[in-house]
Amino acid sequence: MQLTVDDIVATPEFAARVSALSEETGRSLEDVSGDARHCLEEMVATVEPRSTQAWDRFGSWLSRSYSIDASSEGLRHIRALGLKHSLVFLPNHRSYLDPLVLRRVLVDYGFPPNFVLGGMNLAKWPASVLAKRAGLIFIRRSTRDDPVYPAMMRLYLGCLLKERANLEWYFGGGRTRTGKLRPPRMGVLRYLIDAFAENCADPLAPPGEDVYFIPVSIVYDQQHEVEAISFEDTGGKKTPESLRWLYGFARAQSTRRGQVHVRFGEPLSLLESLADARERAGSDDPITVVPRVAFDIANRINAATPITPSALITFALLDNEGRALTLAELLDVLDPLLVYVRERHLPLTSEIDLARPDELRQALRTLEREGVVEAYDGGLEPVFAVAPDRYHEAAFYRNTLAHWFVYRAIAENALLAAAESSGDVVEATWSAALELRDLLKFEFFFPRKREFADDIRAEVNLARPGWAGEDLDHEGVLRALDQTHLYVSHRIIGPFLEAYLVVASRLADRDPGVSIDQDALVQECLGIAKQDWLMHRLHSPESISRDLMQGALKLAENRGLLEVGDEHLRTEREAFRDELRATVERIGVVRRAAMAQIEGDGRRTISRIMRRR
Repeated sequence: MQLTVDDIVATPEFAARVSALSEETGRSLEDVSGDARHCLEEMVATVEPRSTQAWDRFGSWLSRSYSIDASSEGLRHIRALGLKHSLVFLPNHRSYLDPLVLRRVLVDYGFPPNFVLGGMNLAKWPASVLAKRAGLIFIRRSTRDDPVYPAMMRLYLGCLLKERANLEWYFGGGRTRTGKLRPPRMGVLRYLIDAFAENCADPLAPPGEDVYFIPVSIVYDQQHEVEAISFEDTGGKKTPESLRWLYGFARAQSTRRGQVHVRFGEPLSLLESLADARERAGSDDPITVVPRVAFDIANRINAATPITPSALITFALLDNEGRALTLAELLDVLDPLLVYVRERHLPLTSEIDLARPDELRQALRTLEREGVVEAYDGGLEPVFAVAPDRYHEAAFYRNTLAHWFVYRAIAENALLAAAESSGDVVEATWSAALELRDLLKFEFFFPRKREFADDIRAEVNLARPGWAGEDLDHEGVLRALDQTHLYVSHRIIGPFLEAYLVVASRLADRDPGVSIDQDALVQECLGIAKQDWLMHRLHSPESISRDLMQGALKLAENRGLLEVGDEHLRTEREAFRDELRATVERIGVVRRAAMAQIEGDGRRTISRIMRRR
């Protein structure tokens, strides 16, 4: 496709926007027009056959560490949609290799090249010259106080939609630091929705013209990048992209690292999703509509994300209070987990049966080669543990399944809260679940309350079928928790909430009359968390995380706790700290019960642990 800068500048839409910007900013038409043309020259890409073929060869070579496991389910339908409409592929973002891997899959199924939006930080000469001729659109990461650039981005996206081009970008704004899907950044999505709305308002637009979002999940068995990502998340400085960096990255791909798994979620019609979002929100305001569309996309990405053997093994090896596990103990932890996966029909990437010792050893060896897991065989039998200083990397793999287990973790903690309360058990469980939903709303994608209630009921029923009709009292809840063989909250939400508690405690100690430097507070809390880990006051080094602490600050800001205030603000900050502390203490109960299961200690049940508190 040869949509050039000159083609766009020649459109009446360009002239109209330059005129509007001139009036808005008070700058001359000539000045704004020159600036607008410069913006377009930065971003406009073409798809030239020779360059595209060369880029595809480069991409295949650079991603040579992996064989691709791509599900063809739904791709024929998606291809048929692409014959009539623009497709917008929206993958999660785990690796710099993501667009190269996705391209390898799509070219095999006859899709035309996507126009891929990426950060300007990756535009390194000479690769950037080839990339722009193969459809890569390099965009600025920040356009604050610059009305011209966003206006040209909307115009360019609108022109691409009119040409029925296919687009691709990573709407989390960057690679995940924790392994789970990042919250979406709304900027480009809003530009595209604005451009689409303007095209729909065009009386010359074809009737029924639509755009379809294609959610995509990309998951790797192992990743070279995870070590550097973990270093940055614990407070280290990111290595800037450069030719030297690219050379090192390319060399690292010579090592075989298993498979990369690509799955496609259910396509989402932009026309239908806009209509639904407007109906639910009762407004056409993009500030309300765009987040609802983004939320739907994120849920479809998560629903398409399969569970890897690495995720299951790291789940079992993390948060065991530093204890290594024998193969038999590891099987004991995995068995109820695999039963749960089968009961819920959750997607798996592999036919490997981790309940079989030989196949479990095979999966362990993969993590050992990567250095994430260590085996010690100098005793009576081999034992396995996460390697020292590799906890964040192990958590990265484990967190790829966190969204599948977060409702179970919430239900588990909410039932404990209900057992501590003096009121109706069912009502107390629901109230505690809502409180946890609010605490974790910047980490996970939760549906509306009605759907959330259905999910919580389903989780409790898996653990205790028919519980709501049994008129369980508080002792009955504890007995029900004693009888379960799967405890997850200490591994799934524990690290998040312990990191939040570090931030909340420091916030409660601050003078409410002094403004807060958020970056400085995060850095301070990283140091405090490291000290707490060394003093065994923190249960997992995963909580020493810049990303998690920034999530805690988002929540505090959402509750109005970062403002300057009086003693009332201090009281509210202390209540925030106390709420988190109570939740973390309940997670501690679950942790002790889980460790008792591993050690075969029938005396340490949840009932007995709760009575001794």
